[in-house]
Amino acid sequence: MNFEYYFEYKALAIMTLFFLFAWLPSSIGKYQSFGGKWLASNRDQIPNKSLAPWAQRAERAYVNLKDYFPAFAVAIIILGINNKFNSYTSWAAGLYVLGRIMHFLAYTIGHINLRFISYLTGLIANIYLLIQIFI
Repeated sequence: MNFEYYFEYKALAIMTLFFLFAWLPSSIGKYQSFGGKWLASNRDQIPNKSLAPWAQRAERAYVNLKDYFPAFAVAIIILGINNKFNSYTSWAAGLYVLGRIMHFLAYTIGHINLRFISYLTGLIANIYLLIQIFI
């Protein structure tokens, strides 16, 4: 089996890279709100200071990504092991990547409608991939 030809694995690699750096926007917001010394500390609350709203949303978007990424990774790995990739799983993997990245961006900027649509896109694509394991 030559793995370089499977789009699903490339989609998983893209999501893994995105996942590895998705903490960065909220950390930038924390730096701007609290300073570098606070980032290097135990991060105790600072009276009368709060995280900027966009950074709060970025942090929640990252938590949401952490909640949903494992199911995608498991689906891709199991489908690959069982040689169940096809053109539909490629489309679903691509839609998942697009949906989750758009969800993160829409959540961070505060665009509620795009956030909802992109969330559903990623969720439906992932459910489709998981169902394909049993078919």
